[in-house]
Amino acid sequence: MPTSPSNLPTILSTLSASAISIAYGLDVQPAHDPNIERCEAAIGQLNDAALDGNYLVDTLPMLKYIPSWMPGAGFKAYAEKARPKTLDMFNTPFIEACDKIREGGAEQSMVSSGLARGGYSIDDHPDQEIIRDVASMAYAGGAETSHLALKTFVAAMLLYPSVHDRAQQELDAYIGSQLPTFDDLPHMPYVHAVMLEVLRWQAVLPLALAHRLTEADTYNGYYLPKGATVFANTWALLRDEEHYPDPDRFNPDRFLKNGKIDRKLCEAMPNFGYGRRICPGRNFAMDSLHISIASILTVFDIRKATDEHGQVIEPEIDYTPGYTRHIRPFKCAITSRSPEVEKLVYGTDLS
Repeated sequence: MPTSPSNLPTILSTLSASAISIAYGLDVQPAHDPNIERCEAAIGQLNDAALDGNYLVDTLPMLKYIPSWMPGAGFKAYAEKARPKTLDMFNTPFIEACDKIREGGAEQSMVSSGLARGGYSIDDHPDQEIIRDVASMAYAGGAETSHLALKTFVAAMLLYPSVHDRAQQELDAYIGSQLPTFDDLPHMPYVHAVMLEVLRWQAVLPLALAHRLTEADTYNGYYLPKGATVFANTWALLRDEEHYPDPDRFNPDRFLKNGKIDRKLCEAMPNFGYGRRICPGRNFAMDSLHISIASILTVFDIRKATDEHGQVIEPEIDYTPGYTRHIRPFKCAITSRSPEVEKLVYGTDLS
């Protein structure tokens, strides 16, 4: 495989393929898949809109009543622009999934399972809109955040080659030249710790979703009335030096205790929210990220790129601000470790 950074999007499409397959039962094109692209376009706009304080209407809700042509109403124009892309993300893959079900060639998916309940026809199902929305959120939420986490993993492997090499040594010792399976993962604690540290080191969602207090509370001297909107600071929690010493350093060993995963520290991670609104897909997301990291390290070496003179290009790792943090493009060299393991990849169905 060529040592080109353009390989990265193709490799990372594995997670998107899995998410689309589970949600809709649809196949994914190797490059420039229209469903992935429409999801990325919609999520990009929603990411800007969701960041609290981006628009004056967040501070002055009364502005929602002013005409769109007045100063201060730019959020309305933005919403009108974003609406078609958002509806396209919700509707198009759902329609494609329904068409495949009618044709009798649909794979098992959230959509097919939901529409099969109750004995209704597809067009007459009373919960059609709910099924559509749940599938869309499962795909958009799962594919987007997992995709971003894998990019952070690649960046960490560039900056911390000793972690990269140690994880590969563990994989080689346990599975040899085979691709890892889910049954293999519990036997490789360091690879598991790498996955957990990816989630902690550069959290995709620095703030938890908004919660509303069901009763009044006092926190650190601040009175919070019933009904107040609160955001948990996930970023700060994951960089609390009491629990994560030297938090800026990518250090998977922090999750290991006597050679095994420290379950207490692992279960305390706040990445997937809390309470009744905790992410229902958290187990799928973590399993997908875990097997993807193990598979990538089994098959590929991730190294710093070089220029035309053979000089190493030091990667500049930076993130865009937003409700979800997107890593800016960086250069890397991803090469297959051997022809044998490369054949394993090409013989595997990524969906």
